[in-house]
Amino acid sequence: MKLTTLNCPSCGAPVDGAINPNQPFTCTACNSTIVTTDWTSSGALICSDCGTENSGRNKYCTSCNGVLQAGCPFCYTQNNIKARYCKQCGVDLQKAWKRQKIWLTERESREVERRQQIQKIKQESQANLQRLLLKLDEPGNHPMAIPGIVNYGTEALNGLVELLESKDPDARYGAALALGNIGDHRAIQPLITSLRDEHPAVRFFAMDALGKIKATEAVQAIGELLDDESPNIRKHANNVLLSFNTTESFQILREKSRPKWWPFEK
Repeated sequence: MKLTTLNCPSCGAPVDGAINPNQPFTCTACNSTIVTTDWTSSGALICSDCGTENSGRNKYCTSCNGVLQAGCPFCYTQNNIKARYCKQCGVDLQKAWKRQKIWLTERESREVERRQQIQKIKQESQANLQRLLLKLDEPGNHPMAIPGIVNYGTEALNGLVELLESKDPDARYGAALALGNIGDHRAIQPLITSLRDEHPAVRFFAMDALGKIKATEAVQAIGELLDDESPNIRKHANNVLLSFNTTESFQILREKSRPKWWPFEK
């Protein structure tokens, strides 16, 4: 195995170019100075010539047959892995490398704990999102639940789209309202479908969401609501089409507002 990729431990950006152990270099993203060790937490040694990972007991690299060397933890000078003292600064290498491996092992253990904590937080966050989505079945919960859901942004998209097909109309229109506030274009087609919902509140808020997203591809479907049985929906459809400010939306408004007896009808 060779060391070929590395992410900056400070900002997480990928590090470009060759990665050589014990040679300091600068992250181009955040300007942090980084030094990679040639020892791994498992005790393996990375060849400073070709980057191949070798057993700590090896004297020669299994890939390039070069003499394995390890960098001094203090001055980064390459030394034979059997050397007792650094040829540059004189530090006791065997003690320094032993402490280095202990530190690497401890760091790996802390990294595992950190990843576990992050996973736990993600799970708790998902559980909270599900609780908020369930609250959409009661209109009285909407003022509290919807802002909380919107805070999740696109992470809440799939759950809200699923709710557009809920048997509960309160959940359907609550989902449409939340989707409009999130503004993700991936919700456009499901919202267009909801324009044909049997419940007027769902049609209204689906149309309102499409207006907020500026979904001009919904112009024809919204134009059909100019003939809706609900005067509030007809009025809002007119306003949404005006807000699109496109040739197509104005054409639909002209056609729908033209009297049936219009003498110049072709």
